[in-house]
Amino acid sequence: MADSAQPAEEAGDGPTRLVGAAIKRLRTERGMTLRDLAERCGLSPGFLSLAERGLNAISLTSLFALASALDVDAAELLGAAGRRGRHAYAVARRDDPRATRVVMGEREHRVLTADLPDQRIETLATTVRPTPEPSPVTRHDGEEFCYVLRGELTFLLPDEAVVLAAGDSIHFKSRTPHAIHNRGTDIAEVLWTVDRPLLRRPDETAH
Repeated sequence: MADSAQPAEEAGDGPTRLVGAAIKRLRTERGMTLRDLAERCGLSPGFLSLAERGLNAISLTSLFALASALDVDAAELLGAAGRRGRHAYAVARRDDPRATRVVMGEREHRVLTADLPDQRIETLATTVRPTPEPSPVTRHDGEEFCYVLRGELTFLLPDEAVVLAAGDSIHFKSRTPHAIHNRGTDIAEVLWTVDRPLLRRPDETAH
């Protein structure tokens, strides 16, 4: 789940602009330059400048690196994302209108996991549209698991390019430099699990 280097009108959607504004606000409050933040999170100053202006979509996993660099919870960068209860279990229906959905660049994420007490994982149903170029390389704390349901997705790792087709999966430590690329002509559909909840604000009132 790396960053989209797509500085076009498509990337300048509502969520992208809001995330960019949050990054700029927090960076400014901390007296950090773009170069300072880039050195801390591993993204280039140029990319961050476009991201702050809502012209580059930032992947969910790179939000972890940015959040760590800015000393905030990653959910704070996403603003008022949804929340689905604080029970011991939860059932998600495919047509649930309350399901959290986030569109960022060429990716659309639908949260499948609920908001349980002491939650340790989050699973997303993600679609990835084809792009001419791969996403920028990123790395951050934690680990990820990706299972391809449909289409094809390439993971660019330090020593190889791993092509995943339907039924294939990859599990890796997120400190490994990685990027993704849908090099085909069809949308890729994947299940993505990260090792911490991201798309909910922990300080919201439970319901």
